[in-house]
Amino acid sequence: MSSGSWMKCPVIIPYFGGKFELSQYLVPMLHKHNRYIEMFAGGLSMFFRKPRVDWNIVNDFDGDVVNLYESVRTNFDEFAHHVYWMVKSRERFLHYRDEVIHKKEKINIPDPERAAMYYYVIKNAFNRNVNATIGKDSRSWRTNLLDDVDYSRKLLDNILIENLDFRMLVEKYPPRKEDMWYLDPPYIIAGERKDYYFFEFGMKEHEDLLGLCQQIDNAGGKFMVSYDDRDIVKEMYKDYNIEILTTTYSGSHETKNELVIMNYEPVKIQQSLF
Repeated sequence: MSSGSWMKCPVIIPYFGGKFELSQYLVPMLHKHNRYIEMFAGGLSMFFRKPRVDWNIVNDFDGDVVNLYESVRTNFDEFAHHVYWMVKSRERFLHYRDEVIHKKEKINIPDPERAAMYYYVIKNAFNRNVNATIGKDSRSWRTNLLDDVDYSRKLLDNILIENLDFRMLVEKYPPRKEDMWYLDPPYIIAGERKDYYFFEFGMKEHEDLLGLCQQIDNAGGKFMVSYDDRDIVKEMYKDYNIEILTTTYSGSHETKNELVIMNYEPVKIQQSLF
């Protein structure tokens, strides 16, 4: 079994730049709620770290992300069987990466075999980026795999997992009081570089996201948004509470500022995270 720190936040997808470290500071800042909705699931660090409430809804537009979570929780034995036979090699990695990148429209959720391929690519890619080349770590990528994923699987019971555009998610689950929405959208820099996310997320999408936050606020719900530190973001959300946190991402020694935007006054926290 993995370390004690991982067991407090047992993520299945170890994204580079994910919220694994930051979530230990953000979770205490969440407002009291009985319905939790995570709009951009990704690695689900916030979900895995926080206590469950009456309603827990997580969403991602990337079918491979949703398929992985659904396959792990509903077809774990088949998923584990496929993973067991996936020996690390450059040829296998490139083949699976091609499948993941170019056949997004053909995912029949749940598909445990594809979920295993996607997981293989994520675990073996440089910086956990499916668009990158294979990493140089020669250790077995399956170390503790089945025990770890099975441990995480138990936390996926009794939740709703959606595969919707973020705008459709709000239509399906109209905001209401006692809501806590956590939004970790593609950052501005990721949209500029176009080398991390499969789907375009430009300024139109960022503006739409602001409109949805206003909708949540008008309904009496609470929201928290994580963003990269950009003046345009500060201007867009100037009517809300903005906290600036300094952190470092795994795999990098460079410190960066993160914006945490809320429509409520959070508990004050330590401002520098290392």
